[in-house]
Amino acid sequence: MAIGFTQHLDFSPIIGWELYQVTIDKYHIMFWFENEHALLNVADRLSFKSSDGAVDFSYDIYGTQKSLNVDRILRIKVAEARIVSKDQLDLVFENGDVLSIYDNPEFRSWWFLGGRQNDPIKQRTSWSFQIGDLELEGLTEQEYQDRRI
Repeated sequence: MAIGFTQHLDFSPIIGWELYQVTIDKYHIMFWFENEHALLNVADRLSFKSSDGAVDFSYDIYGTQKSLNVDRILRIKVAEARIVSKDQLDLVFENGDVLSIYDNPEFRSWWFLGGRQNDPIKQRTSWSFQIGDLELEGLTEQEYQDRRI
């Protein structure tokens, strides 16, 4: 079950996180952020576009597009997290490059783990299991869809 990207989710805590490593697995692409000891796990699709247009690609974990070129954003901080639609979140880095994460409505296709445990905002928001104070696990599909709107 996917969470989707809505205004109910506060992505502001990731502003300033510095990407330090990208790990490729058969079913996930993992983006590790050094300062916060945090992880953005992508389990479906992402795209990347450099600010100068020199790099522009999509990576589809279950498809045929398997090229990945993200060295331009390694050791660069997130400057903005922008919800583009229910299905797309853009992470804009300080150099202007954009990493887009896409939500697949058929399954949970992205989640954040970690972050500073002493930060009250991050303690309240576990994006992989909650939207605000709403626990997603155990909801029926209809209850979940009603909450996404």
